[in-house]
Amino acid sequence: MKFVEREALWRERVEQWRGSGLSQRAFALKHGYPVRQVGYWVRRLAAPQSTPLMLPVAVDSAAAPAGAMSLRCERGWMLTLPGDVPAVWLAELLRAL
Repeated sequence: MKFVEREALWRERVEQWRGSGLSQRAFALKHGYPVRQVGYWVRRLAAPQSTPLMLPVAVDSAAAPAGAMSLRCERGWMLTLPGDVPAVWLAELLRAL
């Protein structure tokens, strides 16, 4: 029996147990199931389903890279920044220099 079939069978049995009003032990003995197996499937089927290891994702096309800008100081240093630096941030940087 495949695992999926066995799981479906035990899912049905666990539902029968829940509706019976019997303890797990009494239900197992009444139907001839191993007591530990009933407990195992009750716990297993009550556990939250694990999340899939891989999920579908949608990837947007990447924006074209912005050009770079370079600031060169007469003291000899040069600072290269991405072209999409916010103007407010660049203004603060220039004031600080």
